[in-house]
Amino acid sequence: MILVSAGILRNAAGEILICQRGAGGNCAFLWEFPGGKQESGESAAACLVRECREELGVEIEVLELLEQSSYDYPDNKIAFSFFAAQIISGTPQKSVHQQILWVSSCDLGNYEFCPADREIVAKLASGK
Repeated sequence: MILVSAGILRNAAGEILICQRGAGGNCAFLWEFPGGKQESGESAAACLVRECREELGVEIEVLELLEQSSYDYPDNKIAFSFFAAQIISGTPQKSVHQQILWVSSCDLGNYEFCPADREIVAKLASGK
């Protein structure tokens, strides 16, 4: 099983940061929340901080664990930890993603997300 941390990062307007994956893999060109795979001995929160630094060039503060879930992709089972977080320094930069966008929670349904993210997307879009 692969352990993955993902962040629900909100800006001052309450919009949520979403990222579009590039080519390749099970979720090519689909949308996801920033984050990535935990390294050996790394906590889920520390993973999210590292991934946001590496992939977006920002420093974040992890606020709270929102949800944990798992998803069986054809080649792997992945366990997700979704955290509420905020950027404390820097501006998100596109380095590994096709696009990065700030969107309102009610507009999340306009984007095609990776299957593992769809449940939390539905909750966020409904205001839960």
